[in-house]
Amino acid sequence: MTDDVPPFDSSVFEPASMSASSLANFKVVFYKRPWFLISVAIIVVVAVSVITDLPNHISKSQDFTAQNDTIGQINADIDPCVYSVKESFSFYNMSLAGKLTTSDRAQVPDLLVGDQTACSFASGAVYDLTNNIQVLDTKAGKHIDQMLSVVVSWVTSDALAAIEDIQNLFQHPGKLSLIHNLTKEEAQLTKDRAAAFHDVAEASSILGTLKKPILPKLPHLTGT
Repeated sequence: MTDDVPPFDSSVFEPASMSASSLANFKVVFYKRPWFLISVAIIVVVAVSVITDLPNHISKSQDFTAQNDTIGQINADIDPCVYSVKESFSFYNMSLAGKLTTSDRAQVPDLLVGDQTACSFASGAVYDLTNNIQVLDTKAGKHIDQMLSVVVSWVTSDALAAIEDIQNLFQHPGKLSLIHNLTKEEAQLTKDRAAAFHDVAEASSILGTLKKPILPKLPHLTGT
């Protein structure tokens, strides 16, 4: 005996024929499927990333003011070191020229220690220079940020090393290895100063004439 297979009733699967409650249940299950939730999460993350990466519009005048203010902060922070390196160079040249009295020479070592500190990370101004200055990230700002890096090297590497060699030369006059090092540091101070001025000139070509760093043109050291 064979059983007749009942005909397929397609109406059971027609959404139009389903009750409202059945359709609601179907939709809930659909939106809870893991692949759908993961896809939505990825889309949201990408959208947020794109939105947060969009640059805020900065006018040229706002950019100019921001970069000028930053250079002003940099100059304020390097001012103690600038004074100190000029002083140490002056002491060295005066000593070789015989222009320091016995009393002067007695005071120079302590003054040079102060000069050294002013260009080191023990200085509050240098700490501020290396930790607290934020450059506005624009096309011009990239040049100012590069200038900041060069200025940090001028202060904490070039100037500091030169002052330390001058300190040692007061204790060991005429020592050739110290004079050799001092000659290299003197050249590096000049090179980094030129690089910093170049960076500001590049930013100025975009925004107009900006402040210049107060890095001085130092006098030539006698004997180097």
